[in-house]
Amino acid sequence: MPRSALTTPAHDPTPIFESFRGAYATQLLTAAVAEFDLFRVVSETSPTIQDLHRSVGLERRPAVVLTTALRAMGLLACDSDGRLSLTPMAAEHLLPGGEFDVSGYVSLAADDPAVREMIERLRTNRPANAEAEEGAAFIYRDGMESA
Repeated sequence: MPRSALTTPAHDPTPIFESFRGAYATQLLTAAVAEFDLFRVVSETSPTIQDLHRSVGLERRPAVVLTTALRAMGLLACDSDGRLSLTPMAAEHLLPGGEFDVSGYVSLAADDPAVREMIERLRTNRPANAEAEEGAAFIYRDGMESA
């Protein structure tokens, strides 16, 4: 017998999804710390996303992806003028040289192949393994690589 769309599972699957997404969060956080020095840049300049993507050498879309993830992690804030700032947690723990700085520890993952691949995706603004210069289609198109 089919279940109602309103039937809820006996157990909340949220922890499964949090663990699944956690790998990407780790990769993005490590990229921000070890590759782009993003927390120092934000601390020193309070940039807009437009300023930031130029400062760290990313196109706008990957910079938005990265900063959105860091905001969701509670590490960046954005004011009504669109200026980014560090949250107190990020200021205390992710600024190099601070008394409670853990950026060196986070950077230990910088050479992990998945982190390097994420950095490449951010730098190139292209999906993983996309070789063609024209990019990749997210739906099938004859003659074009699909993502």
